[in-house]
Amino acid sequence: REEATEVASVLAKLAQPMTERLSEQGSLTLFTDVEMPLVPVLAEIERNGFLLDVASLRGLSKELERDLDHMVGAIYRLAGGEFNIGSPKQLATVLFETLGLKPLRKTKTGYSTDEDTLTQLASQHELPAQILSYRTLTKLKSTYVDALPLLVNPETKRLHTSLNQTVAATGRLSSTDPNLQNIPVKGE
Repeated sequence: REEATEVASVLAKLAQPMTERLSEQGSLTLFTDVEMPLVPVLAEIERNGFLLDVASLRGLSKELERDLDHMVGAIYRLAGGEFNIGSPKQLATVLFETLGLKPLRKTKTGYSTDEDTLTQLASQHELPAQILSYRTLTKLKSTYVDALPLLVNPETKRLHTSLNQTVAATGRLSSTDPNLQNIPVKGE
């Protein structure tokens, strides 16, 4: 209670100088007519949350698991044997030593197997394209399909995020805890 009183006191003292500063910068109208009226709207969106079809996501997770299992088999066949697909070092060995593809970039730890490199190598061999697809599905499954249902609030049965007006340098809204703006929209 004491702490809240202290915060309120400090905010009251800051109101006038901050208003003057916004006015000097030519941002007072933006603040009063756009940013402040948006606060209760964003608060309501945060409070309401987002309804997820958790059952569908569970089904999708199983489907992706089957697809990934098939991909792993295809990757091993194209590579001529098993290796740790998630290991850039082992992938580099397969691509550049076993298959004899020409390395494009060297990193501190060996040859690059990043997305740009694999995209360029995909025109020379099917394996890099399969690795890109595998990485895309693995990320989709682990970061979104499997993770988001775990973040659903058990009381509201909804996913709640924080919407931030002042975090992004571009002036757009950002979403955190979880970030719902990076969900892929391309692909099936």
